Amino acid sequence: MKAINENRLMLVFLGVIGFLMSLSSLLATENYDVNYSWTEDIQSAKLDSRLEAEIDKYIKNLHQRNILSETDRTSFVVYDISMNKKVVSINEDESRMAASLIKNFVMLAYFHQVQCNRLRHTDTNRIHLRRMIQRSSNSSTNYFIRLLGGPSNVTSILTHNYSYFEQTRIVEYIPNGGRTYRNTTSARDLNRFYNQLWLGNLPYSEKMKYYFGLPNRDRIYTDTCIPQGVKVYNKTGTVYGMIGDSGILVIKDPKGRERAYTFTGLIEDKTRTNSSNRTQPFSSWAKARSNILRRVSESVY
Repeated sequence: MKAINENRLMLVFLGVIGFLMSLSSLLATENYDVNYSWTEDIQSAKLDSRLEAEIDKYIKNLHQRNILSETDRTSFVVYDISMNKKVVSINEDESRMAASLIKNFVMLAYFHQVQCNRLRHTDTNRIHLRRMIQRSSNSSTNYFIRLLGGPSNVTSILTHNYSYFEQTRIVEYIPNGGRTYRNTTSARDLNRFYNQLWLGNLPYSEKMKYYFGLPNRDRIYTDTCIPQGVKVYNKTGTVYGMIGDSGILVIKDPKGRERAYTFTGLIEDKTRTNSSNRTQPFSSWAKARSNILRRVSESVY
């Protein structure tokens, strides 16, 4: 526990230094443009930032100390929306189990159909949307999957209209007990989702932001050193085998202007889908990995 706290302090310190360096560069410029156009070239740009190196070092240290097992795999993406710059890209193209993170894309498919006048945005649907995103209700998620014509039809809506989500596939309803392992996404796709959401390029973006902004038990802001007042729009994912969180954090610069960035962190261990490989209670397994995401998010801030 002492070693974990030491790593946490190291990451917070490095994050503060990185923030001050970025702030110095920012203040040297009179203005910056927050109204930019998202491009595939920018999203695909290879980078090697100091922050990325520190996160990579931190994760390797956790493996060496067996806090993360040798079968744990991680993905991280950090994208500074205000500066139009990706600053962290670690295994972002790797397809991961989506768990409840798939609910982002179910909601997107729903609002696409509403925009095309194929579905009506009813009071019942509003209730289920709130339950699906804020409370992560599996039954409400299955309600929408059925409403959209089943898993394959949801994937079809996404692939035909949002082809830039390359690793996202919805192939099953969420089963009883919530152990969904076959639906997939990636850190890249989640980063793209929130970039497009913030830019208003998704159908009913403001409505979707409302649901993602509802209070919830996140892993990128709650129980971190990030100060109160930061706006968060996010969704978590949890199943024995995958812990994740992805969203937008909105902070203010010294001039009071909003600066937004996306954070996505995924920790996956495919061996845990087999009950015989679950060597510790789910609660302690999930808590340890959730706290790792919080420490990385602190360093990013």
